[in-house]
Amino acid sequence: MCAENSGPRPLFDEVQVRRALKLIDEKGPIGRKRLVDFLGIGEGSVRTILDRLKDKGFISSSSRGHEITEEGRECLDEGLEFLRVDVGDLTVGDVDVATVVKGVSDLVDKGIEQRDEAIKVGTDGATVLVFEDGELVLPEDLGGVEEEVGSELLDNFELSDGDVVIIGTGNSVLDAERGAWAAADSLM
Repeated sequence: MCAENSGPRPLFDEVQVRRALKLIDEKGPIGRKRLVDFLGIGEGSVRTILDRLKDKGFISSSSRGHEITEEGRECLDEGLEFLRVDVGDLTVGDVDVATVVKGVSDLVDKGIEQRDEAIKVGTDGATVLVFEDGELVLPEDLGGVEEEVGSELLDNFELSDGDVVIIGTGNSVLDAERGAWAAADSLM
């Protein structure tokens, strides 16, 4: 996708790379120190993220700061969108963030694999919902979701049969996004 990692394991992940690109798009031109503050990671990690984004042609840099390029905007358009949601007791964390992976419901068994991927990256987990016959249901015929939860998700996402909604959950928006990303990545 937008960032490929090789060599030693970095101290950041795809969610932070996408957040950096999105911040540059929204607030650019923006300097490295402001990105450090926004992302909550070290200056060395931000420098590495910026170098990778520059190498891919997604940003340009000048004395005014970093700005997104057309290629960078296209990358943002291709990726997952994250939306903070309130799904009540459907999840276990304090903060929930949802995303959609289109047309992959046949890859979902019970959703446990996706939950485990979210936990592996240090979040509270992920909940998987499948869109079929016009409603959101838990995988493996475990039933539908409460109407108010389903309607919030349906109001915010354009869903088709076979789409999967993943709700990452954690103690912060970044944690919840990281969990949603890890769970979604297991289906892509």
